Amino acid sequence: MSKVLGGRWAVRGIGVISAVLLAATGVAATPATAMPAGPALSGGINPHDVSATDIFILQMDGTSVEFLREVSGLDPADHRVTLVRTEFHSPAVDRWIDDAMAGREGRLKNITVGVPDSSGHIIKRYNFGGAFVERIDLHPGSQSDTLTVRYFTLNVG
Repeated sequence: MSKVLGGRWAVRGIGVISAVLLAATGVAATPATAMPAGPALSGGINPHDVSATDIFILQMDGTSVEFLREVSGLDPADHRVTLVRTEFHSPAVDRWIDDAMAGREGRLKNITVGVPDSSGHIIKRYNFGGAFVERIDLHPGSQSDTLTVRYFTLNVG
């Protein structure tokens, strides 16, 4: 039992540390290990360039809370977007998911997905008003969850 609790608390601790670092710096961090150079994709984007392809910054109510691995399926007509989380989960995002799944009052959030440049500064923001998690897909053997998020308003800046 203590082994399970220790692992769970260790993961929560990592999430808390990640959230604190994001809040303190407000910028994306680069991974500790060097990534191999790879061929450029069409458009000149290197698939191994973390800032260009792998990391986005999720902000809730103006505070950076978590990194995202992927953002896709943005459909302004349908008011949906798909977010793929990294393995480091923020307690704030976990609460938001829990509130949305339970239909609680805190489920509607103003969230921003920030696109950072190579130095970690946000160069483009997608602001979603009244956003809530409609569906969550868990991937066995992986810590990255896929969230389908519905929203009421979208502003790009």
